[in-house]
Order: sequence, then structure tokens, then C-alpha cells
Amino acid sequence: MIAKIRSGQGFAGLVDYANDIKNKNADIIASEGVDLTSNKSITASFSLQAKSRPSLKNFVGHISLSFAPEDTPKLSDRLMADIAKEYLCRMGVVNTQYIISRHHDKPHPHVHIVYNRVNNDGNAISGDQNFRKSARITQELTLEYGLTFGKGKKKVNRDRLKGRDAIKYRIHDAVNEALKDCRSMEALRTALATRGIGMNIICNADGKAKGIVFTCESLSFAGYQIDRSMTYTKLSQRMGTVQEITGNTAISTSDDRTEQQGFAFDRKHSDTPMEENVSRGTAASESLCGTDTAGGNVPAGNGIGAAVAELIIQPHMAPTSGGGSGSGNDRDWNDEDKDKNKKQNPYRRRR
Repeated sequence: MIAKIRSGQGFAGLVDYANDIKNKNADIIASEGVDLTSNKSITASFSLQAKSRPSLKNFVGHISLSFAPEDTPKLSDRLMADIAKEYLCRMGVVNTQYIISRHHDKPHPHVHIVYNRVNNDGNAISGDQNFRKSARITQELTLEYGLTFGKGKKKVNRDRLKGRDAIKYRIHDAVNEALKDCRSMEALRTALATRGIGMNIICNADGKAKGIVFTCESLSFAGYQIDRSMTYTKLSQRMGTVQEITGNTAISTSDDRTEQQGFAFDRKHSDTPMEENVSRGTAASESLCGTDTAGGNVPAGNGIGAAVAELIIQPHMAPTSGGGSGSGNDRDWNDEDKDKNKKQNPYRRRR
């Protein structure tokens, strides 16, 4: 079981999306406090209550819950509604309006929950956007209801991946393949370069390695964003040598597009969770070191980072058995119900 959490500023488009009977074969399996006569009446119910708290900017709550295809036989509408309501309760989404809509357009069972972040007393709901809390709760519910846990990336259907997710898996597979013959970071960097993938080491002010960044097709990802096994420490352990990069060998990437992004790691270790490990802005005391894919050498200390955490929208993945993540990772299933591209915004009314 996986939960994806979002918030927004308009109910109309999201309600039309969640209760899209024609394209999603949607079915509202539970609701509270809204007029279900039509999508317009549902939207009106939500909007009226949201006006009681005009200071709350993102008053729209949207959570999708996805389950493994293997669990389909046991997941009746009633059971899915019960699980969804229990999830909401544990997340603190109580005393408010909501609809729970089941979609039948994908192999894996999934529901979309639209709820009002302004509760029935006119107060703002808090804590409902906490991804760590969500991850813990989904794991608990997966166990309690006897649902299927994830089995990693091996079963993901690569052919169905697009955009950033396809690139992440390309990096993932390339690194694992290269590790069969590599026993050093330099060897790994060279092997990946032949596959069109850049690799750079993040260093702290003392020149000691603290993280790793992979770049492919102008997109950069921290190692942990690819997989927990691909942090600098884990990769060094897999190659049998925990290495330290000194200031004498530190050089920065020559990819101007990466530099212009202006992302930098904070001072926590790269093995820490993503929402704590990456931050916007540059850090003058830290540098991106290692040989770039172009083979050029430039001085250290540019303060360049290359990855920003994806806290809400988790990677698209093909349906596979899995569960337990609150924000989406290698245990995710591909829920293409979410925005297929940035031009589609479910919080805006469709025309």
C-alpha cells in the first residue's frame, strides 16, 4: 500500500478528475459532508466550507492510495473504503468533508481521496502533509490488513516508464551493471560515462566525500533518489573500499545546466532521508568534486549541487507487488492517474 499526498487551491478540477466516470470508471465508495448529486454539487459543498478559513492558502487535500495487483481479489469496495478511512483517521484528517473514489482503469487497485483541509469547525487541518508519518501508517495498515509488501525494483516494467522515472531506472540499471566490473569510484565513473551517465562526488568543506550525484539527459539525482543502495557509502561498501576524496582531487562538474539549478546538499549525511538531506540554494563551504564526464578539471569550491528531493509526487512505476511507502519510491506502483505532464493540473477545472 502506498500513499501519495498533495494539496492545492481549487476543488473543481480535482473533483472532476477523481469522479471521472467516463475515463477512469470511477466510483465513489465513501463520502462525508458533501452533496453527491453531481461533481458541481460536490465542488460547491467543499468550496462553501473552505471559505470559513480564507487565510488557508492550500485548502484542497488530495491523497491517492495504491495497492498491489496481487491484493485485488480481497479488496472489495467496502474494504478499500475502510482502509482509506482508517488511514485518514491516523493522519489526523478528521471532522471534515471528503470523498473516496475508486478508479478501475489500471491493473492495480487504487483510490483517490479528496478532502477539505478546512474542517467542519472552520479550523485548518495540520499534519496531513507529513510524509514520514504517512509512510509509517501505510506500513502499519499493510501489515494489519494482510496486504502485499514491495519486492524492490526488479519487477518494475521499464517499458512503461516515462520522463524522469525512465531516466532514474536507466541510471539504476547502469550502475548495477557497471558494479560487476568496478572496484573504485574512478572505475565506476568511467564505466558510467560510456553509458552517457555522469557521476560526481559531493564533498564537504574538508574535502571529504559525503554524497554522490548522477546526471543523465540534463537531469541530476542524488544517489538515494535512485535507490538507498546507491548512496556514496553504500556504493563504496559494495566495491569493498570506503573511499575519501581529498581537496587535492576535488573538481566540479562542467555541466552548466546543473550549475544553474543552484541546488546544494546540506550538512547531513547522504544516507539520511531525502526531505532532510537536500536543500535549495548554494553552500559556499561545500563543493561537487570528482572528474566530470567531459574529462575537464576545474577548481573546487563552486558550491554546486545537483538534486532536489521529490517530496510529493513520487516516481511513476509499472504495477508490481509492493507497499509501505508514504511518498513513493522503489516500492511504488505506476499510478498514471496523477498528472501525466505538467500541463495537466487536476486542481483546475477542465474545459
